[in-house]
Amino acid sequence: MGAVTPLFNCPPQALLEIAKNYNIPALQSVLATIGSPKKVLDFLRTMISSPEDVLNEYFDTEIVKAPLARLAAEIGAPPSQKGTTAGMMMMAMRHGCGVARPKGGTGALTQALVKLVQSLGGVILTEQAVKQVLVDENGAVGVRVANGEYRAKKGVISNLDARRLFLQLVDAEALEKADPELRERVDRKIVNNNETILKIDCALSALPRFEKFNIPDNYLTGTILIADSVRHVEKAHALTIMGEIPDSNPSLYLDVPTLLDPSMAPEGKHTLWIEFFAPYQIAGLEGTGLNGTGWTDELKNKVADRCLDKLAEYAPNIKQSIIARRVESPAELGERLGSYKGNYYHLDMTLDQMIFLRPLPEIANYKTPIKNLYLTGAGTHPGGSISGMPGRNCARVFLKDQGSFWGKLNRF
Repeated sequence: MGAVTPLFNCPPQALLEIAKNYNIPALQSVLATIGSPKKVLDFLRTMISSPEDVLNEYFDTEIVKAPLARLAAEIGAPPSQKGTTAGMMMMAMRHGCGVARPKGGTGALTQALVKLVQSLGGVILTEQAVKQVLVDENGAVGVRVANGEYRAKKGVISNLDARRLFLQLVDAEALEKADPELRERVDRKIVNNNETILKIDCALSALPRFEKFNIPDNYLTGTILIADSVRHVEKAHALTIMGEIPDSNPSLYLDVPTLLDPSMAPEGKHTLWIEFFAPYQIAGLEGTGLNGTGWTDELKNKVADRCLDKLAEYAPNIKQSIIARRVESPAELGERLGSYKGNYYHLDMTLDQMIFLRPLPEIANYKTPIKNLYLTGAGTHPGGSISGMPGRNCARVFLKDQGSFWGKLNRF
């Protein structure tokens, strides 16, 4: 992590800016990682191998390997898939950087950013779905929404996935003029493997008691991984990619936020969220359900029931503790986020779509071929999750283009 992290805080193809990020500790980490030909080759082999290979190299028991495989698979791929060891960085980040959350929940972070923008005179509009990015001979000049237009003074910055931006919102003729190849490359080269999540939110009358392994309550302050074996995790992801719902024996990722932050529920009560990997498009049910995905209210609730059955094997009191629940299917998630195939990372976080290749080499540095149109968000470097880095990196590029003092200093 020490060797790689400096890559995260700048445009991935900006070699001089990358070099500036490597201070003495970072350079020491690089030397420790690739200090000899053998180490260099071992590092390359690790990056192109699979999480399962690396886990087998370092660990022996299923009780250690299974949950780590489940955590590595959070990037949306089976642990046996080659080239996805980037998912294992999640383990390193949890141990090295740690995990934090705002008091009051993740929404408190959003509110803090909103207050900052408004304090500087900014205006934030919601429920204003963009129908088109307006482009003329000067480049991007604004956006069209359902009831009008907003004109841009400096440029347009999009945090949509690249497919939606270039295939739906930018005029094909304008894109063809700027780059004759980009439209087809976005359509054919950007990969999504059909894996997304079904999410269950619960209000609880009591804390889940993990009696199966005599887990003390204070162990539950972080996220919880339900993984019986590496094979269990493998099936959970492999079946999903094939369009099957792996709910006969679910593998789960969950959290009880109120154990760490009691302010999020009435006194003595708790909240729980559960993520279950599921296909966006269910095989054999094409053309049915929400947006033709096969997902219906009846089906999503049946799957949620099976997920809670599995959780009850570990925490037997969970069912009688549920006051209310809300289930969001992959189709509903995709509709709410507006993301292609419900992919909350915008596109798969595999090695072929990371760093200077994300989402494509020609738009990896947050600029697009259309003047004054910028791209950020989870589909850009360094990828999804709540880090703020894609937005900050893009902001630096934008400010630099404006010739601002801050942009020139590359500080923000």
